[in-house]
Amino acid sequence: MPKYTFRHAVWHEEDSEKGSEFARLLPEQIQQHSWRDESKDMTVNILHADTTIPGEEKVWGSLIYRHNPKDKKDMKTLHFYLSKEILLTNRLDYDEDEDMDKKKIHAHMEHAGSTAELLMILLGAMTGSLLHKIDVFEERLNNLLWEIKEKNNRNTLAEIENVRHEILLWKNIILGFSEMKMIMPETFGKGVHEDPEYYRTASRIDRMEMLINAYENEVNNMVDMENVVANYRGNEIMKTLTVLTTLFTPVMAFGALWGMNFKYMPELDWTFGYPGSLILIVLSTAFLYFYLRNKGWTGDILQTLRKDSNEQKNRRK
Repeated sequence: MPKYTFRHAVWHEEDSEKGSEFARLLPEQIQQHSWRDESKDMTVNILHADTTIPGEEKVWGSLIYRHNPKDKKDMKTLHFYLSKEILLTNRLDYDEDEDMDKKKIHAHMEHAGSTAELLMILLGAMTGSLLHKIDVFEERLNNLLWEIKEKNNRNTLAEIENVRHEILLWKNIILGFSEMKMIMPETFGKGVHEDPEYYRTASRIDRMEMLINAYENEVNNMVDMENVVANYRGNEIMKTLTVLTTLFTPVMAFGALWGMNFKYMPELDWTFGYPGSLILIVLSTAFLYFYLRNKGWTGDILQTLRKDSNEQKNRRK
């Protein structure tokens, strides 16, 4: 199985964490640990540290570094064991991610001063890949922002929900890297902070956290905007229906009155009863219209209708 010996550190990259070679390289106490069993069907990150004996500190666990937002079970995981003597990991999928260049990673590791730096270089490559994917996500978010302004509909709302779900997945992934950033100095001491590779990777992790938090706030603002627009439209619809119902009240009232089948209804025998009723209905409707207009209860509706009509004409042109 691949064993890479660099100037100051050794990296064993085994095919699988389930294999016998992987288990053989682990200390006996970790072989008996439940970690490998827990990682078989894992859904969250697993991290353990042992600082019992000074100078023999170690960290091990499983870190999810990629998760398909469309498939719950499609995830890539780094299983690792780190001590001052060796770094042991499962084989990574370099071919699937063009940002994970194996040759560049190995060339970078030649300058590592410890196994801890080897792991930080590996995590740095992963965070670099994640940052590139976040850039693509940012472009998608920007397009969605303009869709809300230009063609806000049910599809836009569904896309906002999809984006919000992806942001939560991003946060879960970044949470594991943030935990790694904290567990390294916790286990190996303050000296880890002085390692340049730790500083670079920690800075990338901080940048990812900043970006995802900013995107989350942006999406929350989008949701608030959607709620405001939906409430405004709902109010406008109810207002329009109320005004229209009020305007047609004279027609319905007089129609119901003269539609009754009583034997003695003198209006039915009037010579000018029909045109008189029409005039009465028109005048009553006009009175209600001007009353509502003077109160300012129809202005917004009429302006909205004119605006929509003008927009449709402009689109046709």
